[in-house]
Amino acid sequence: MPDETTGAPGGGPPSFPGSAPRVPPPVPPPVPPQAPPSHPSVPRGGYPPPPPGRYPSALPNGGYGDPQGVQFAGWGTRLGGYLVDVVIFIPVLAVLYLAFRHTHTLEVHLMTRRNGSSTRRSLSLLSPLITAVAFVAYATVLCGGPRGQTVGMMAVGVRVVREGAHDALGYGRAFWRALAEQFLRILGTVTLILGVFWLLDMLFPLWDAKKQTLHDKIVKTVVLRVRPTG
Repeated sequence: MPDETTGAPGGGPPSFPGSAPRVPPPVPPPVPPQAPPSHPSVPRGGYPPPPPGRYPSALPNGGYGDPQGVQFAGWGTRLGGYLVDVVIFIPVLAVLYLAFRHTHTLEVHLMTRRNGSSTRRSLSLLSPLITAVAFVAYATVLCGGPRGQTVGMMAVGVRVVREGAHDALGYGRAFWRALAEQFLRILGTVTLILGVFWLLDMLFPLWDAKKQTLHDKIVKTVVLRVRPTG
């Protein structure tokens, strides 16, 4: 009989006749340490990289189109790119003018008064209209492509993208943007009163927060800087 003071043989707890031996509770298996959750690396500035197909990270400060990182093209930069495109189309307009200078198609008559006498002048709008159609095609193909730039935009380092998403326009939106721009320009050519709208369209980036023209606002596009301009 085991000693009640010392317990069971082997130093265990005391046992009594008729009592079932105590079974220690099972030890739970060890839990392997869990690695901390991984997160994608975030570039300087606190914004993750854009999804594929979005505006490239070519901005001077490394932004991806976020409100703090994006840099809208200023009025002077946009004007410089516009003038480059105009210079490209001057030879086209000159050739068309020489080819259709004797035509009476789309002819308008202008009456001017000077020193009490009236002078009548005739002007054909066929050449400006053909030039406008050519410019719409030019801007649609280049701005609607993956680069989103006309030759003038390439020269000054800007790109036209969708407002908000900052991704490529696509040819449909690029067409409507070019058409709206040329429509305002033709109105400015025909009459002085409607020319105010074209002038307003050209000057609108001076005070707009996103540096948009009126034709940008019509089709919801913005022009961004893609490299520093000297």
